[in-house]
Amino acid sequence: MKIRMLILMVLLAVVFGLPGCASYERTSGVENTWRSKDVPTFEKGVTTQADVIKALGPPSQIITLQDKPVFYYLHEHREGGGVFLLVFNYAKDKAVYDRAVFFFDADGVIEDYSLSKEGVPYEPESE
Repeated sequence: MKIRMLILMVLLAVVFGLPGCASYERTSGVENTWRSKDVPTFEKGVTTQADVIKALGPPSQIITLQDKPVFYYLHEHREGGGVFLLVFNYAKDKAVYDRAVFFFDADGVIEDYSLSKEGVPYEPESE
C-alpha cells in the first residue's frame, strides 16, 4: 500500500511539477513610420515615389500592376504565451498587421494610397 502511494505521489509530482510556461513578443517588417506624427501628408497627384521613400524608407515590397508601381509597407506585431504540461497544453497567439499601400501612375506620382484601419502604435526604435 505504501509503495502504491509513493508511486502515485511521484507520478503526481512529475505531471504537475514539470509545468512549462512561455510568453513572447515579436515585431517584424519595416518600421511603421506612417503612424508617426512627424510624417508628411501624402497628396494624390502631387506626392512622388521619391517623397514616399524619403518619408518612410524602402518598402517591404514593390509590385508592378500594368506598368504602374505599388509600394507595399508591412509591419507585424505578434505576441502570445501558453502553459505546457505533460497532460494539458494551452497557447494563445495574437497578430496585428499594420499596412500602408501606395499606388503610383506611370510617371511615379501617387494615384491613390491606403493605410490599414487597425494599426500598431508607432514606437521609434531606441538607439
